[in-house]
Amino acid sequence: MSDIDPITRDVFQHQLTGIADEMSTALRRAAYSSIIWDMWDYSVALFVPSGDMIAQADTIPAQLGIMSTALRYMFREFPLEVWKPGDVLVCNDPYRGCTHTMDICLFSPVFHDGEIVAITSTIAHHLDIGGRLPGSGGPDNEEVFAEGLIFPPLKLLEEGVPNDTAFRIMRANVRLPEYVEGDLRAQIAGCRTGERRVAMLAERYGHAQFAALTTACLDYTETYARRAIAALPDGSAEAQILVEDDVSSMEPFLLHARVTIKGDEIEVDVTGSGDQRPFSLNNPECSTLSMSHYAVKCLTTPELAQNEGCIRPITVKMRKGSILDPHRPAAVATRHHTQQALADVVLKAMVPLCPELSAAGSQVSFSAFVLGGHDDREEMREDDGKQPYYVVSDIVGGGMGASATHDGLTAVDTHGGNCSIISAEVVETISPIRVLRTELVPNSGGTGRHRGGLGILRDF
Repeated sequence: MSDIDPITRDVFQHQLTGIADEMSTALRRAAYSSIIWDMWDYSVALFVPSGDMIAQADTIPAQLGIMSTALRYMFREFPLEVWKPGDVLVCNDPYRGCTHTMDICLFSPVFHDGEIVAITSTIAHHLDIGGRLPGSGGPDNEEVFAEGLIFPPLKLLEEGVPNDTAFRIMRANVRLPEYVEGDLRAQIAGCRTGERRVAMLAERYGHAQFAALTTACLDYTETYARRAIAALPDGSAEAQILVEDDVSSMEPFLLHARVTIKGDEIEVDVTGSGDQRPFSLNNPECSTLSMSHYAVKCLTTPELAQNEGCIRPITVKMRKGSILDPHRPAAVATRHHTQQALADVVLKAMVPLCPELSAAGSQVSFSAFVLGGHDDREEMREDDGKQPYYVVSDIVGGGMGASATHDGLTAVDTHGGNCSIISAEVVETISPIRVLRTELVPNSGGTGRHRGGLGILRDF
Protein backbone atom coordinates (compact mmCIF):
# COMPACT_ATOMS: atom_id res chain seq x y z
CA MET A 1 0.00 0.00 0.00
CA SER A 2 3.01 2.27 -0.23
CA ASP A 3 1.61 3.64 -3.50
CA ILE A 4 -1.44 5.09 -1.72
CA ASP A 5 -0.72 8.67 -0.72
CA PRO A 6 -2.35 10.22 2.38
CA ILE A 7 -4.52 12.65 0.41
CA THR A 8 -6.03 9.91 -1.75
CA ARG A 9 -6.65 7.82 1.36
CA ASP A 10 -8.32 10.67 3.25
CA VAL A 11 -10.45 11.66 0.26
CA PHE A 12 -11.59 8.05 -0.04
CA GLN A 13 -12.49 7.90 3.66
CA HIS A 14 -14.55 11.08 3.30
CA GLN A 15 -16.26 9.61 0.25
CA LEU A 16 -17.27 6.56 2.28
CA THR A 17 -18.47 8.73 5.15
CA GLY A 18 -20.44 10.81 2.64
CA ILE A 19 -22.13 7.64 1.40
CA ALA A 20 -23.05 6.70 4.97
CA ASP A 21 -24.51 10.18 5.48
CA GLU A 22 -26.57 9.81 2.29
CA MET A 23 -27.83 6.42 3.49
CA SER A 24 -28.79 8.09 6.76
CA THR A 25 -30.78 10.78 4.98
CA ALA A 26 -32.56 8.26 2.76
CA LEU A 27 -33.60 6.16 5.77
CA ARG A 28 -34.75 9.11 7.86
CA ARG A 29 -36.80 10.73 5.09
CA ALA A 30 -38.53 7.46 4.18
CA ALA A 31 -39.30 6.42 7.77
CA TYR A 32 -42.85 6.26 9.09
CA SER A 33 -42.10 6.64 12.80
CA SER A 34 -41.25 9.79 14.72
CA ILE A 35 -38.62 7.93 16.74
CA ILE A 36 -36.61 7.79 13.50
CA TRP A 37 -37.44 10.95 11.57
CA ASP A 38 -37.77 13.28 14.58
CA MET A 39 -35.61 11.66 17.28
CA TRP A 40 -32.90 10.06 15.06
CA ASP A 41 -32.84 6.74 16.92
CA TYR A 42 -31.12 4.80 14.14
CA SER A 43 -27.71 4.33 12.53
CA VAL A 44 -26.11 3.27 9.27
CA ALA A 45 -22.68 1.91 8.36
CA LEU A 46 -20.51 0.38 5.66
CA PHE A 47 -18.41 -2.77 6.10
CA VAL A 48 -15.67 -4.48 4.15
CA PRO A 49 -16.31 -8.16 3.31
CA SER A 50 -14.22 -9.31 6.29
CA GLY A 51 -16.77 -7.65 8.60
CA ASP A 52 -14.70 -4.60 9.61
CA MET A 53 -16.71 -1.38 9.71
CA ILE A 54 -15.24 1.22 7.36
CA ALA A 55 -17.65 4.15 7.84
CA GLN A 56 -20.58 5.15 10.05
CA ALA A 57 -22.89 8.14 9.92
CA ASP A 58 -23.02 10.46 12.94
CA THR A 59 -26.24 9.41 14.62
CA ILE A 60 -26.13 7.06 17.63
CA PRO A 61 -22.76 6.41 19.31
CA ALA A 62 -24.40 3.65 21.35
CA GLN A 63 -24.49 1.58 18.18
CA LEU A 64 -20.71 1.72 17.63
CA GLY A 65 -20.39 -2.01 18.24
CA ILE A 66 -23.88 -3.33 17.56
CA MET A 67 -23.78 -3.70 13.79
CA SER A 68 -20.24 -5.11 13.85
CA THR A 69 -21.18 -7.71 16.46
CA ALA A 70 -24.44 -8.60 14.70
CA LEU A 71 -22.57 -9.05 11.39
CA ARG A 72 -20.14 -11.52 12.99
CA TYR A 73 -23.08 -13.60 14.20
CA MET A 74 -24.74 -13.29 10.77
CA PHE A 75 -21.64 -14.78 9.12
CA ARG A 76 -21.95 -17.86 11.38
CA GLU A 77 -25.34 -18.72 9.90
CA PHE A 78 -24.98 -17.15 6.44
CA PRO A 79 -21.37 -17.36 5.19
CA LEU A 80 -20.55 -14.68 2.66
CA GLU A 81 -20.48 -17.29 -0.12
CA VAL A 82 -24.30 -17.63 0.01
CA TRP A 83 -25.00 -13.87 -0.19
CA LYS A 84 -26.37 -12.84 -3.59
CA PRO A 85 -27.06 -9.53 -5.37
CA GLY A 86 -30.32 -8.06 -4.09
CA ASP A 87 -30.22 -9.91 -0.75
CA VAL A 88 -31.15 -8.12 2.48
CA LEU A 89 -30.49 -10.03 5.69
CA VAL A 90 -32.19 -9.23 9.00
CA CYS A 91 -31.66 -9.93 12.71
CA ASN A 92 -32.79 -8.39 16.01
CA ASP A 93 -31.90 -11.21 18.41
CA PRO A 94 -30.10 -9.82 21.50
CA TYR A 95 -28.34 -13.18 21.84
CA ARG A 96 -27.05 -13.19 18.29
CA GLY A 97 -25.12 -9.93 18.42
CA CYS A 98 -28.00 -7.45 18.44
CA THR A 99 -29.29 -5.19 21.19
CA HIS A 100 -32.93 -5.13 22.35
CA THR A 101 -35.62 -6.51 20.03
CA MET A 102 -36.84 -3.04 18.99
CA ASP A 103 -33.52 -2.38 17.21
CA ILE A 104 -33.64 -4.27 13.91
CA CYS A 105 -30.39 -4.75 11.93
CA LEU A 106 -30.34 -5.12 8.15
CA PHE A 107 -27.35 -6.03 5.94
CA SER A 108 -27.01 -6.06 2.16
CA PRO A 109 -24.02 -6.96 -0.05
CA VAL A 110 -22.47 -4.66 -2.64
CA PHE A 111 -21.23 -6.52 -5.73
CA HIS A 112 -18.72 -5.28 -8.30
CA ASP A 113 -17.47 -7.46 -11.16
CA GLY A 114 -19.20 -10.44 -9.58
CA GLU A 115 -17.54 -10.09 -6.16
CA ILE A 116 -18.68 -8.57 -2.88
CA VAL A 117 -16.67 -5.40 -2.24
CA ALA A 118 -18.63 -4.07 0.73
CA ILE A 119 -21.70 -4.58 2.94
CA THR A 120 -24.22 -1.87 3.77
CA SER A 121 -26.08 -1.90 7.07
CA THR A 122 -28.89 -0.02 8.79
CA ILE A 123 -30.27 -0.34 12.30
CA ALA A 124 -33.36 1.46 13.56
CA HIS A 125 -35.45 1.50 16.71
CA HIS A 126 -39.01 0.45 15.92
CA LEU A 127 -41.84 1.93 17.97
CA ASP A 128 -43.24 -1.51 18.66
CA ILE A 129 -42.21 -5.06 17.85
CA GLY A 130 -44.94 -6.77 19.89
CA GLY A 131 -44.61 -8.28 23.36
CA ARG A 132 -46.57 -7.69 26.56
CA LEU A 133 -46.41 -3.87 26.57
CA PRO A 134 -46.83 -1.10 23.97
CA GLY A 135 -43.37 -0.17 22.76
CA SER A 136 -42.16 -3.70 23.66
CA GLY A 137 -39.97 -2.49 26.55
CA GLY A 138 -40.63 -2.52 30.27
CA PRO A 139 -38.29 -2.75 33.26
CA ASP A 140 -40.33 -5.57 34.79
CA ASN A 141 -40.10 -7.92 31.80
CA GLU A 142 -38.67 -11.19 33.06
CA GLU A 143 -37.71 -12.88 29.77
CA VAL A 144 -36.72 -11.75 26.30
CA PHE A 145 -39.81 -13.56 24.97
CA ALA A 146 -41.97 -10.85 26.57
CA GLU A 147 -40.16 -8.23 24.50
CA GLY A 148 -41.66 -8.91 21.11
CA LEU A 149 -40.96 -10.70 17.87
CA ILE A 150 -37.42 -12.02 17.47
CA PHE A 151 -35.91 -12.28 13.99
CA PRO A 152 -33.08 -14.82 13.93
CA PRO A 153 -30.56 -14.26 11.10
CA LEU A 154 -32.56 -14.75 7.90
CA LYS A 155 -33.00 -13.29 4.44
CA LEU A 156 -35.68 -10.61 4.46
CA LEU A 157 -35.18 -10.19 0.71
CA GLU A 158 -33.61 -12.87 -1.46
CA GLU A 159 -32.20 -11.61 -4.76
CA GLY A 160 -34.55 -8.66 -4.47
CA VAL A 161 -37.68 -10.71 -3.75
CA PRO A 162 -39.31 -9.99 -0.36
CA ASN A 163 -39.71 -12.89 2.07
CA ASP A 164 -43.48 -12.67 2.28
CA THR A 165 -43.67 -15.19 5.12
CA ALA A 166 -41.39 -13.06 7.31
CA PHE A 167 -43.40 -9.91 6.58
CA ARG A 168 -46.71 -11.68 7.29
CA ILE A 169 -45.44 -13.02 10.63
CA MET A 170 -44.17 -9.56 11.53
CA ARG A 171 -47.48 -7.85 10.68
CA ALA A 172 -49.39 -10.37 12.81
CA ASN A 173 -47.24 -9.76 15.91
CA VAL A 174 -46.91 -5.98 16.23
CA ARG A 175 -49.29 -3.24 17.27
CA LEU A 176 -48.41 -0.89 14.39
CA PRO A 177 -47.88 -3.14 11.35
CA GLU A 178 -48.03 -0.28 8.84
CA TYR A 179 -45.38 1.67 10.74
CA VAL A 180 -43.08 -1.28 11.37
CA GLU A 181 -43.21 -2.42 7.75
CA GLY A 182 -42.78 1.15 6.54
CA ASP A 183 -39.72 1.63 8.74
CA LEU A 184 -38.26 -1.69 7.58
CA ARG A 185 -38.66 -0.58 3.99
CA ALA A 186 -37.03 2.74 4.89
CA GLN A 187 -34.08 0.77 6.23
CA ILE A 188 -33.97 -1.19 2.97
CA ALA A 189 -33.96 2.14 1.11
CA GLY A 190 -30.95 3.20 3.17
CA CYS A 191 -29.15 -0.03 2.29
CA ARG A 192 -29.99 0.30 -1.41
CA THR A 193 -28.73 3.88 -1.44
CA GLY A 194 -25.42 2.67 -0.04
CA GLU A 195 -25.26 -0.18 -2.55
CA ARG A 196 -25.59 2.18 -5.52
CA ARG A 197 -23.07 4.72 -4.24
CA VAL A 198 -20.46 2.15 -3.20
CA ALA A 199 -20.79 0.36 -6.54
CA MET A 200 -20.14 3.67 -8.30
CA LEU A 201 -17.06 4.22 -6.12
CA ALA A 202 -15.77 0.71 -6.81
CA GLU A 203 -16.26 1.29 -10.54
CA ARG A 204 -14.28 4.52 -10.31
CA TYR A 205 -11.30 3.06 -8.44
CA GLY A 206 -11.39 -0.53 -9.66
CA HIS A 207 -11.72 -3.61 -7.48
CA ALA A 208 -8.07 -3.92 -6.42
CA GLN A 209 -7.59 -0.22 -5.64
CA PHE A 210 -10.91 -0.05 -3.78
CA ALA A 211 -9.83 -2.94 -1.53
CA ALA A 212 -6.38 -1.40 -1.00
CA LEU A 213 -7.89 1.94 -0.05
CA THR A 214 -10.25 0.42 2.52
CA THR A 215 -7.30 -1.42 4.08
CA ALA A 216 -5.27 1.81 4.12
CA CYS A 217 -8.09 3.70 5.86
CA LEU A 218 -8.45 1.04 8.54
CA ASP A 219 -4.70 0.82 9.09
CA TYR A 220 -4.33 4.60 9.35
CA THR A 221 -7.11 4.85 11.93
CA GLU A 222 -5.60 2.01 13.94
CA THR A 223 -2.18 3.69 13.88
CA TYR A 224 -3.72 6.99 14.99
CA ALA A 225 -5.63 5.30 17.84
CA ARG A 226 -2.56 3.39 19.01
CA ARG A 227 -0.44 6.55 19.09
CA ALA A 228 -3.14 8.37 21.07
CA ILE A 229 -3.20 5.52 23.60
CA ALA A 230 0.60 5.31 23.73
CA ALA A 231 0.67 9.01 24.70
CA LEU A 232 -1.13 8.12 27.94
CA PRO A 233 0.84 6.74 30.90
CA ASP A 234 0.84 2.99 31.44
CA GLY A 235 -1.15 1.89 34.43
CA SER A 236 -4.34 0.37 35.76
CA ALA A 237 -7.26 1.95 37.58
CA GLU A 238 -10.73 0.86 38.58
CA ALA A 239 -14.08 2.30 39.57
CA GLN A 240 -17.52 1.13 40.50
CA ILE A 241 -21.01 2.55 40.78
CA LEU A 242 -24.28 1.27 42.21
CA VAL A 243 -27.45 1.55 40.16
CA GLU A 244 -30.96 1.37 41.61
CA ASP A 245 -32.99 -1.73 40.76
CA ASP A 246 -36.38 -1.07 42.40
CA VAL A 247 -37.98 -3.76 40.19
CA SER A 248 -36.68 -7.20 41.15
CA SER A 249 -34.89 -6.12 44.31
CA MET A 250 -34.41 -3.13 46.60
CA GLU A 251 -30.67 -3.85 46.43
CA PRO A 252 -28.82 -1.82 43.77
CA PHE A 253 -26.72 -3.65 41.21
CA LEU A 254 -22.99 -3.16 40.86
CA LEU A 255 -21.13 -2.01 37.77
CA HIS A 256 -17.34 -2.32 38.04
CA ALA A 257 -14.65 -1.49 35.51
CA ARG A 258 -10.90 -1.91 35.55
CA VAL A 259 -9.03 -0.09 32.77
CA THR A 260 -5.44 -1.03 31.97
CA ILE A 261 -3.19 0.89 29.58
CA LYS A 262 -0.12 -0.95 28.39
CA GLY A 263 1.85 0.57 25.54
CA ASP A 264 -0.53 1.25 22.69
CA GLU A 265 -3.39 -0.96 23.91
CA ILE A 266 -6.25 -0.60 26.40
CA GLU A 267 -8.07 -3.36 28.22
CA VAL A 268 -11.50 -2.70 29.73
CA ASP A 269 -12.37 -5.42 32.24
CA VAL A 270 -15.98 -5.40 33.49
CA THR A 271 -15.99 -8.97 34.85
CA GLY A 272 -16.35 -7.60 38.39
CA SER A 273 -19.87 -6.32 37.69
CA GLY A 274 -22.86 -7.93 39.37
CA ASP A 275 -24.78 -10.99 38.24
CA GLN A 276 -27.67 -10.77 35.78
CA ARG A 277 -31.04 -10.04 37.32
CA PRO A 278 -34.60 -11.14 36.55
CA PHE A 279 -35.56 -7.93 34.81
CA SER A 280 -34.88 -6.09 31.58
CA LEU A 281 -31.96 -3.87 32.62
CA ASN A 282 -29.55 -6.63 31.66
CA ASN A 283 -27.07 -5.45 29.03
CA PRO A 284 -26.37 -7.79 26.06
CA GLU A 285 -22.86 -8.41 24.76
CA CYS A 286 -23.00 -5.94 21.86
CA SER A 287 -24.13 -3.03 24.05
CA THR A 288 -21.34 -3.72 26.54
CA LEU A 289 -18.83 -3.63 23.69
CA SER A 290 -20.39 -0.47 22.24
CA MET A 291 -20.33 1.58 25.40
CA SER A 292 -16.85 0.44 26.40
CA HIS A 293 -15.56 1.44 22.97
CA TYR A 294 -17.46 4.73 23.18
CA ALA A 295 -15.93 5.63 26.55
CA VAL A 296 -12.37 4.94 25.37
CA LYS A 297 -12.96 6.85 22.12
CA CYS A 298 -14.18 9.89 24.08
CA LEU A 299 -10.74 10.20 25.68
CA THR A 300 -8.47 9.01 22.87
CA THR A 301 -9.85 9.67 19.36
CA PRO A 302 -12.96 11.87 19.68
CA GLU A 303 -12.17 13.80 16.48
CA LEU A 304 -11.47 10.74 14.33
CA ALA A 305 -14.06 9.37 11.88
CA GLN A 306 -15.30 6.06 13.25
CA ASN A 307 -14.22 2.81 11.68
CA GLU A 308 -12.97 -0.53 12.95
CA GLY A 309 -9.42 0.77 13.25
CA CYS A 310 -10.45 2.88 16.25
CA ILE A 311 -11.29 -0.19 18.32
CA ARG A 312 -8.54 -2.60 17.25
CA PRO A 313 -6.31 -1.55 20.20
CA ILE A 314 -9.20 -2.07 22.68
CA THR A 315 -9.96 -5.34 24.43
CA VAL A 316 -13.17 -5.74 26.44
CA LYS A 317 -13.43 -8.54 29.00
CA MET A 318 -16.87 -9.47 30.31
CA ARG A 319 -18.29 -12.33 32.34
CA LYS A 320 -21.06 -14.57 31.02
CA GLY A 321 -23.97 -14.54 33.42
CA SER A 322 -23.27 -11.00 34.59
CA ILE A 323 -25.60 -8.05 34.09
CA LEU A 324 -23.27 -6.98 31.26
CA ASP A 325 -23.40 -10.32 29.41
CA PRO A 326 -26.48 -12.26 30.52
CA HIS A 327 -27.54 -15.78 29.66
CA ARG A 328 -30.51 -16.23 27.34
CA PRO A 329 -33.45 -15.74 27.90
CA ALA A 330 -32.81 -12.85 30.31
CA ALA A 331 -34.84 -9.74 29.43
CA VAL A 332 -32.84 -6.83 27.99
CA ALA A 333 -35.41 -4.35 26.61
CA THR A 334 -34.46 -1.44 28.87
CA ARG A 335 -30.74 -2.13 28.78
CA HIS A 336 -30.13 1.53 27.83
CA HIS A 337 -30.23 2.52 31.52
CA THR A 338 -27.40 0.09 32.24
CA GLN A 339 -25.34 0.91 29.17
CA GLN A 340 -25.27 4.63 29.98
CA ALA A 341 -24.16 3.83 33.51
CA LEU A 342 -21.51 1.50 32.04
CA ALA A 343 -20.06 4.35 29.98
CA ASP A 344 -19.95 6.48 33.13
CA VAL A 345 -18.10 3.86 35.18
CA VAL A 346 -15.52 3.22 32.43
CA LEU A 347 -14.89 6.96 32.14
CA LYS A 348 -14.67 7.16 35.94
CA ALA A 349 -12.07 4.38 35.98
CA MET A 350 -9.94 6.30 33.48
CA VAL A 351 -9.80 9.49 35.58
CA PRO A 352 -6.52 8.61 37.36
CA LEU A 353 -4.96 7.63 34.01
CA CYS A 354 -5.81 10.85 32.16
CA PRO A 355 -7.28 13.37 34.64
CA GLU A 356 -6.90 16.35 32.31
CA LEU A 357 -9.28 14.70 29.81
CA SER A 358 -11.90 13.61 32.32
CA ALA A 359 -15.28 14.97 33.37
CA ALA A 360 -17.71 14.52 36.23
CA GLY A 361 -20.48 11.94 36.11
CA SER A 362 -23.51 12.51 33.88
CA GLN A 363 -27.25 11.90 34.09
CA VAL A 364 -27.53 8.21 33.29
CA SER A 365 -31.07 7.35 34.39
CA PHE A 366 -32.28 7.52 30.77
CA SER A 367 -35.59 9.21 31.47
CA ALA A 368 -37.98 7.79 28.88
CA PHE A 369 -41.72 8.06 28.30
CA VAL A 370 -43.52 5.32 26.35
CA LEU A 371 -47.29 5.01 26.07
CA GLY A 372 -49.66 3.21 23.75
CA GLY A 373 -53.37 2.67 23.32
CA HIS A 374 -56.33 3.53 21.13
CA ASP A 375 -56.55 7.12 19.92
CA ASP A 376 -59.96 8.31 21.13
CA ARG A 377 -59.98 11.59 19.20
CA GLU A 378 -63.06 11.76 17.03
CA GLU A 379 -61.15 13.14 14.04
CA MET A 380 -58.89 10.07 14.11
CA ARG A 381 -61.75 7.56 13.89
CA GLU A 382 -61.41 5.34 10.81
CA ASP A 383 -64.13 4.76 8.21
CA ASP A 384 -65.19 1.49 9.84
CA GLY A 385 -65.57 3.23 13.21
CA LYS A 386 -62.39 1.82 14.74
CA GLN A 387 -60.07 3.95 16.78
CA PRO A 388 -56.46 3.59 15.55
CA TYR A 389 -53.72 2.30 17.82
CA TYR A 390 -50.84 4.61 18.67
CA VAL A 391 -47.49 4.30 20.38
CA VAL A 392 -45.51 7.38 21.41
CA SER A 393 -41.94 7.23 22.68
CA ASP A 394 -39.84 10.06 24.07
CA ILE A 395 -36.29 10.20 25.43
CA VAL A 396 -36.11 13.17 27.78
CA GLY A 397 -32.38 13.32 28.55
CA GLY A 398 -30.57 15.38 31.16
CA GLY A 399 -27.23 17.02 31.96
CA MET A 400 -23.65 16.01 31.16
CA GLY A 401 -20.93 16.32 33.77
CA ALA A 402 -18.60 19.31 33.84
CA SER A 403 -14.90 19.11 33.03
CA ALA A 404 -11.98 21.03 34.51
CA THR A 405 -12.32 23.65 31.78
CA HIS A 406 -15.97 23.66 30.63
CA ASP A 407 -19.52 23.44 31.92
CA GLY A 408 -21.41 20.26 31.10
CA LEU A 409 -23.90 20.17 28.24
CA THR A 410 -27.49 20.92 29.17
CA ALA A 411 -30.53 18.81 28.28
CA VAL A 412 -28.94 16.12 26.09
CA ASP A 413 -29.24 12.38 25.62
CA THR A 414 -26.01 11.50 27.41
CA HIS A 415 -23.42 8.78 26.73
CA GLY A 416 -24.02 7.10 23.45
CA GLY A 417 -27.44 8.56 22.81
CA ASN A 418 -27.66 11.67 20.65
CA CYS A 419 -31.43 11.25 20.27
CA SER A 420 -33.36 14.49 20.38
CA ILE A 421 -36.34 15.09 22.64
CA ILE A 422 -39.49 14.63 20.57
CA SER A 423 -41.24 17.90 19.75
CA ALA A 424 -44.53 18.63 21.49
CA GLU A 425 -46.20 19.22 18.12
CA VAL A 426 -45.27 15.72 16.95
CA VAL A 427 -46.49 14.09 20.18
CA GLU A 428 -49.83 15.87 19.88
CA THR A 429 -50.21 15.01 16.19
CA ILE A 430 -49.55 11.28 16.41
CA SER A 431 -51.31 10.64 19.73
CA PRO A 432 -53.97 12.03 22.10
CA ILE A 433 -51.21 12.90 24.58
CA ARG A 434 -50.61 16.57 25.40
CA VAL A 435 -47.29 18.08 26.44
CA LEU A 436 -48.12 20.60 29.16
CA ARG A 437 -44.64 22.03 29.67
CA THR A 438 -40.97 21.44 28.89
CA GLU A 439 -38.38 23.38 30.86
CA LEU A 440 -34.89 23.28 32.29
CA VAL A 441 -34.54 22.57 36.00
CA PRO A 442 -32.77 25.56 37.63
CA ASN A 443 -29.54 24.80 39.50
CA SER A 444 -29.77 21.06 38.74
CA GLY A 445 -26.17 21.00 37.48
CA GLY A 446 -24.64 21.55 40.92
CA THR A 447 -22.17 24.19 42.03
CA GLY A 448 -18.51 24.76 41.24
CA ARG A 449 -16.18 26.66 38.96
CA HIS A 450 -17.68 24.68 36.09
CA ARG A 451 -21.21 23.39 36.50
CA GLY A 452 -22.88 20.27 35.24
CA GLY A 453 -25.53 20.55 32.56
CA LEU A 454 -29.14 21.19 33.56
CA GLY A 455 -31.81 18.55 33.66
CA ILE A 456 -35.22 18.65 31.97
CA LEU A 457 -38.72 18.72 33.41
CA ARG A 458 -41.46 17.62 31.01
CA ASP A 459 -45.12 17.17 31.94
CA PHE A 460 -47.34 14.99 29.73
